[in-house]
Amino acid sequence: MDGLTYLQHVISGEIPQSPFNDLIGVRLVHAEAGRVELAVDLRADHFNKIGTGHGGFVSTLCDNACGMAVDSVSPAGAAWTSLDLQVRFLKAITPATSPLKIVGTVIRAGRKVAVTQAEVFSAKGDLLTTCTSSLYALTSNGATSS
Repeated sequence: MDGLTYLQHVISGEIPQSPFNDLIGVRLVHAEAGRVELAVDLRADHFNKIGTGHGGFVSTLCDNACGMAVDSVSPAGAAWTSLDLQVRFLKAITPATSPLKIVGTVIRAGRKVAVTQAEVFSAKGDLLTTCTSSLYALTSNGATSS
């Protein structure tokens, strides 16, 4: 099945999400061509020793959203891997910002390289983090531009 259909089956529960996403508590809640939304209820293990969202965890949220966004425009059999990830922390992530909404969108999806972005929002809608990423197609199927 194509990537969007796969993601929609994950949302409906017909296909389980990745064990890694279960481990960190991330849920895919919406998918359309070129755009996905994830959600996470923050837990104590998501924070660093100073009480803010751990940079690695927040980067992981962005990487997840960017990868799923490109999946949403991919044909059956396509597989992608991250080439780079540039994350900008704009405001502190604290227990008060929970739950978080993470939005991933496709900027451009070519046959071999896709460029995506992610934004992390607080429960109140404040923009907390932005990210851009490029991904490389591991298969020859590539993606369709959105």
